[in-house]
Amino acid sequence: MMIDEDVAYVSPTSVYRILSDVDLLYRWRRSTREGVQPPEPTAPNERWHTDLMYLRVQDTWYFLVTVLDAYSRYVVHWDLMTTMTAAAVRVVIHDALKKTGASPQVVTDNGSQFTARDFKKLVRDFKLEHIRIRTYHPESNGRVERFHRSTREALDGTGLKNLGRARDIIGRWVEFYNTSRLHAGLSYLAPAEYWDGDPQARLEERNMKLKQARERRETINRTRFREAA
Repeated sequence: MMIDEDVAYVSPTSVYRILSDVDLLYRWRRSTREGVQPPEPTAPNERWHTDLMYLRVQDTWYFLVTVLDAYSRYVVHWDLMTTMTAAAVRVVIHDALKKTGASPQVVTDNGSQFTARDFKKLVRDFKLEHIRIRTYHPESNGRVERFHRSTREALDGTGLKNLGRARDIIGRWVEFYNTSRLHAGLSYLAPAEYWDGDPQARLEERNMKLKQARERRETINRTRFREAA
């Protein structure tokens, strides 16, 4: 982001080292359990992850259902539902499929919403490949789980007073997440860059700025050395 906005020209490894030196990195323990993983997708809409998250609004529980693209981490579609039935979840995924025209693999956990007749019919109707994660291995659906954790952190303290306000706040958060929030797993680009942008062009632009900055620093250092001599 600093490079893109011409604030400073520092590589991600240098930023990481500086933050590490002053103990400003946020660390968490990664699971050491291993599961069989399908090959990584190479383009948008090859594989989607979906899951739901409980969300309390005033004194009522609602359910955030999210469809997230595995390749770009882009939130394809979401809705805040009043129930967590298979029919409600089916509607969200159906809307995502109709909106994009895609026919991806769909990764879910083994919850009743994803094993019910309604969901199986959706899979058949759209000729999808349904991948259910291994039991007791939530890491297999970790990309959408991580998005939900970030969502809960982003919503903390926002005051979700009613369903309409909650949907408005979540909508603005998703827009920020998709278009502005840089993702370490995407070479510090926003998901939208990988979803429908040109990530390679952006990375080449950054590399050129870093190269020019290094050359300027070298020129300045040589000048200072000659003056000192």
